[in-house]
Amino acid sequence: MNTSADEQARAFIDGLLTRARPQAQDTARLRRVEILLHRLSDPHRAVPTVLIAGTKGKGSTAAMLASMLQAAGHRVGLYTKPHLVDYRERIRVDDALISPEDLAALVELARPQVEAMAAEPLGLPTYFELSVALAFLHFARSRADLAIVEVGLGGRLDATNIAEPIVSVITPVSYDHMDVLGGTLDQIAREKAGIIRARGAVVSAPQSAEPLAAIIDVCTRHEAKLTLVNEVMRWQALEATLHDQVFEMAGPWRDYGRLRLPLVGAHQLTNAATAVATAEVLAERGVAFAPGGIRSGLAAVRWPARVEVVGERPYVVVDVAHNPASLGALRQTLEAMFPGRRLILVFGMVATHDHRACTSLIAPLADVVITTTPQHVKPLPARVLAEEVARYAAQVEVIDDRLAAVRRALALARPDDVVVITGSFFLVGEVRDTLQRELIQQERAHAEPH
Repeated sequence: MNTSADEQARAFIDGLLTRARPQAQDTARLRRVEILLHRLSDPHRAVPTVLIAGTKGKGSTAAMLASMLQAAGHRVGLYTKPHLVDYRERIRVDDALISPEDLAALVELARPQVEAMAAEPLGLPTYFELSVALAFLHFARSRADLAIVEVGLGGRLDATNIAEPIVSVITPVSYDHMDVLGGTLDQIAREKAGIIRARGAVVSAPQSAEPLAAIIDVCTRHEAKLTLVNEVMRWQALEATLHDQVFEMAGPWRDYGRLRLPLVGAHQLTNAATAVATAEVLAERGVAFAPGGIRSGLAAVRWPARVEVVGERPYVVVDVAHNPASLGALRQTLEAMFPGRRLILVFGMVATHDHRACTSLIAPLADVVITTTPQHVKPLPARVLAEEVARYAAQVEVIDDRLAAVRRALALARPDDVVVITGSFFLVGEVRDTLQRELIQQERAHAEPH
């Protein structure tokens, strides 16, 4: 059987997960991606870039900002991670995934440069480093006006930090990846604030006291202009459904009036405020915006698996929450959307995240918890997660197979119950499409006359 160029390209990218073995988080990571990009004619220098770091909300903020820029008439590159189903989701221009043909062509271009680096002291680029390089290549070749780039881990030493951002954005900072970023909020915030440049522009979402102090200190040292979202933006929720919300928002430049956002949860309004504040800072730096672009861009944003209701009777909610901050936001949103309803949780995590803190936030909300094992290079075994869940939930089941776990939850659910699937991108991404197809088939079967 012949393997397509697209399949060969993805196999090469995936192969770096095991071939490239970088040492601890250090400056070699930035140097390695710098070398790779230089071999590829420095595409990251061709497109003005906004870098977005933080613990939670950075992907949503990036998607909103990209949508608003596109609605304002700009050609916009968007790099996010990880993907839900298809690797190509990571690299987009004007919300169109990079085509299989373009991905294959870029990998073919990059492959000899990657292989040549195997003999160099710093070794092969990693999966993530190559992904960043491919994104910048695609943005440059597509002649994007701007690139909105979500930082991976931390900020200071992340491969995305090779760019020179015209604006650096920091979404809410909390505890995560403490083994790499540090054991205090001050240390973690300073790692995130590593994307700040001397005399640059910085936008910070609302922060707790310790991260805020660190961000202010870094900005002061770099003589960077800091915009604090909670000081310059005002917003208020007006209406909400299971699929969207209407709110009012005003900034230092103008009152935007009533806006619609097809994402739910109070945390998404904070993300929207951060994205709009960033748009206003970009406008100060010559990037054209108008209220209509803000309004239509927010209304058009597509960002699946963020407290997404994919079925009813029972309600089925998928969410990629995977750290304490995002699980806390999910809990608050579920309590607001489904007060008093019986909740069945399908829960799976990877071993590199704080499963104990995450469990303490979401498991007490559930009447039944089914733990499962995500398909990942470092999965947390379902039985290990179940041991922690048992501290909070009376009924716990262990089903390693992800789809089987979801089907068991649906079998246990009554029409008015809520089934929630969360804990990992890798769990949610795998089951979401299959789940949607099965639920559509069930709805059609019920609708057919007998």
